[in-house]
Amino acid sequence: MSRSSAEHELLPQSPTSPTLPHAHYGHRGSLWPEEEGSEPEERRAKFSGRRRTGLGAAFSGLGWADRMRWIVGATVLGAFVYVLTLDHSTDARDRLRESLHTAAHRLHDLTEAKAGMNKSLILRFPDAPQDTLQSQLKSGVRYITTMSYGGHANQFMAIENLLYLAKLLSRVAIVPTLSPLHFDETPRDFSVYYDLDRFYYETGIPAVEMSALKPFNFSARPRVKEEISCWSVLEQTAGDRNVNDGSMAAHEIAVRYWPLPTMERGSEGFNLWFESLHSFDFGRLKRNKWIERVKKELLPQRYPSLHPTSKANQPLDKAKTLKPGFDPLGTAPPDESLFCLDTTFFLGSRMLPPAYPLPDKVFEAPRGYEGHGWIEAGQHLRFSAHLEDLATLYLQDLFSGTTIPPFIAVHIRRGDFQSARGLTSLEAFTDGVERARHRLDWRMDHPDEWVGAGHAQQRYWKGVRGKDYAVVATTDEKPDSDFVRQLREELGWKVVDHDRMRTEEELGAWYPTMIDAAMLARGRAFVGTEWSTFSYLAGLRVK
Repeated sequence: MSRSSAEHELLPQSPTSPTLPHAHYGHRGSLWPEEEGSEPEERRAKFSGRRRTGLGAAFSGLGWADRMRWIVGATVLGAFVYVLTLDHSTDARDRLRESLHTAAHRLHDLTEAKAGMNKSLILRFPDAPQDTLQSQLKSGVRYITTMSYGGHANQFMAIENLLYLAKLLSRVAIVPTLSPLHFDETPRDFSVYYDLDRFYYETGIPAVEMSALKPFNFSARPRVKEEISCWSVLEQTAGDRNVNDGSMAAHEIAVRYWPLPTMERGSEGFNLWFESLHSFDFGRLKRNKWIERVKKELLPQRYPSLHPTSKANQPLDKAKTLKPGFDPLGTAPPDESLFCLDTTFFLGSRMLPPAYPLPDKVFEAPRGYEGHGWIEAGQHLRFSAHLEDLATLYLQDLFSGTTIPPFIAVHIRRGDFQSARGLTSLEAFTDGVERARHRLDWRMDHPDEWVGAGHAQQRYWKGVRGKDYAVVATTDEKPDSDFVRQLREELGWKVVDHDRMRTEEELGAWYPTMIDAAMLARGRAFVGTEWSTFSYLAGLRVK
């Protein structure tokens, strides 16, 4: 079975690429603490007469952490250039891997800075997580949180929806811990791979990670077990609760589920409409009536026909036909101050067309999953500095030099899709790449004749046409397979090889996926795999 590739339009400049360091952002708003390392007035006066010029002036304008990032980055880049002057022997690759390993850990240490927002406004104990989640919640603060769901791309999309919903409901988002679903690893903080400080600066949406409230259960101090009640979005959309509770279990938090009332859906007709949850949160009286109904009728109920002992002429024992995981008489309803949902993945928008058409302009319509979650939150979740540096090193290795030319990014998912969705033919991907080349040429020739996401960021290289763009592909196929060999040898594509780079051995099982995501986002056009949320996200970042 063959499916066509999902083709996402180009974005000439990756929205995930870092621009200015935080020290250059300007005013941060009331939730930002004072700048670290600020000098007293007399000390500033003492050194005010010493003027620096050129690189010294630029360097002196950086904060301590940014200076250290600059120094480490320059050192790593210098080491990388040195490695590239060697032949591509096993010894040279080993040195390269060593530099990658060192870069990841040192840059990660430098980017694990204090949170950009003032946590004392939203947490009782901002400097250290506590034994229980409840002990960190501050009176008068409204929170919202959720659980992980699916693989990393699904978890990211759920978190972007959570962040937008936090804005809509005027709540502080407690970002769930990333949970490893497809590989054996420990859970990770979201900020290891994404820049939450910059996100807050760009959006003003307050967000704090779950680990800031309660530590991981594999830390030295034993955790206190506790329960939390969550409204079940998944039961409302798919008929059952979210059993993927790894993000909560990582903090010794057990989830108790409560059903939601019937709600309106987003544009696609399946996901719950964001505004429905806004009404549910706002309408306290209606919500309390719903809670009483759930208790009285023991909701949610399975269909009577599914209960083996039910008979048409006998009343059902509702306690026996209650859906698994729900116990409205034995558990408290979700806390009003902590609005918890068992997943935010299945939330959607109702997108409207532009108010009026623009004559002689091609309008780039929104793609799938390009709703309010992405527009208001997801596109502002940039990759962390250390992940961007790793993506740069891997791309430099692919192109055997420090200069990274413009390229078309391709994500080819096969593996589990062979049985689940059917494989997309190679011809579909090559056709998609050719269409992307033509699209690039058209935009180069008509830069002002289209409107849509990415228009303001479009950049091109003089004399470089679509046919000249390289192709960088990531895939879950084995590097030594005939399929990958065909990509490299017959098509001339650059295929990321995590086995050769020993990514998992050196950096951990999280990194192949995360480095792939950061590399794909650097593309100037994108071709992906239909039904893959990883492809959808990569396409939106490129767009």
